[in-house]
Amino acid sequence: MQRSRSDMVWALAAVIVVFAILTGCTGTMPEAEEQTMTIKGHEGDAAASDREISPAERAANSAAEFVRVREIGKAIENYQKAINLDPGYVDAYYGLGRLYLIETQEFDKSLEMYQKGTELAPDDPYSHTSLAYAHFVTGEYQESVEEYVLAVQLDFDNEDAYLNLGYAYEKMEMDLAAINAYRRAHELAPTDSRAVQSLAQLYYRAELYDQAIVAYEKVRGFGGASTYSLSTLGFLYMKVGAMNEAETLFLTVIEQNPADVAARANLASVYRARGQTDKAVAQYEALVEQYPDNADYMGALADAYNDMGRYDSAIATARRLLERSPNSGTAYITWAKALEKHAQSLQKSGQFDSAMAKYREAISKLELAKRDSEWRSHATKEITRQEKLIEIAEQEKLRGIWDKGGE
Repeated sequence: MQRSRSDMVWALAAVIVVFAILTGCTGTMPEAEEQTMTIKGHEGDAAASDREISPAERAANSAAEFVRVREIGKAIENYQKAINLDPGYVDAYYGLGRLYLIETQEFDKSLEMYQKGTELAPDDPYSHTSLAYAHFVTGEYQESVEEYVLAVQLDFDNEDAYLNLGYAYEKMEMDLAAINAYRRAHELAPTDSRAVQSLAQLYYRAELYDQAIVAYEKVRGFGGASTYSLSTLGFLYMKVGAMNEAETLFLTVIEQNPADVAARANLASVYRARGQTDKAVAQYEALVEQYPDNADYMGALADAYNDMGRYDSAIATARRLLERSPNSGTAYITWAKALEKHAQSLQKSGQFDSAMAKYREAISKLELAKRDSEWRSHATKEITRQEKLIEIAEQEKLRGIWDKGGE
């Protein structure tokens, strides 16, 4: 019994998924650069120049000329004329389907034309890739996959069909199948960066960082890598602890685009991880200058000030944040942290009464932070911790008195 088209698609998908599992690709994660599908023009009849051109072909040639000069209405009329003259002239259906899809966005008409093309030329891979592309544009991803699978069965070396099949599998959240479609596209065109870019993004989403790094380095090696790719590669190096490589990439991205927020924030994180707090502060200050209303950047800047022992600067930053957002839990939490760190420095120098006063002031800020529902639970736990710190300071004070003989 002959298998249905859908059966063949899901059989191939199953094989792809099994292969992907054997190679260790599991899990998914979100989004990256937009993918660009491709649809190529049909080659047509190579022998046409060696014989007399029919009236239908003449009309189709006129249609192509009207497309060239952007007279789309006349192009449609001439393709339709070609079909009327020769209902079996498949290239006219392809041309008309493309105009309906790309130019006038009459998707139902486009699908009708491409479906007629596959009926007339079921063994032509282009008829299936064209119909697949139309299904993809209209959001019919399963139908798109079915047609791309038929296309690669007819032409196993069709790089664009595998590439677009990968895009369609991604839309269906079949990332393992997509990975293997992209791998095949890359095998067929190893100097084409598109498949490698897509592989890199899928590996990244699946948290397969080592494989993602290899793929993004390939993209970089092709030249002209986008700042997104460089920034993502920097993030991946940061995730695996390669801070020098991450720093170099983030600095490159910022040099190319000083407004790249993600690269600057990640560069600040690299510096904090290395203990280069002064450099981290410089990056956070730039972010706050660029986005003065961003609570996250202000909070990070205040934290970095705290790490440097610049408690007054941390508190001043928290106050700035409160001017813009009076009930910001972030601001009060940061303020309390500055007070705690100041208290700890006072405690180390034996100024126990001043330290306990700072701890109590921190508690007062944490009580205000509790008004922010996002921070309520955290602030409550911090209040309990501050109370314990006060007890410890009191005990250290008493021990100091006892050590001096009860003076």
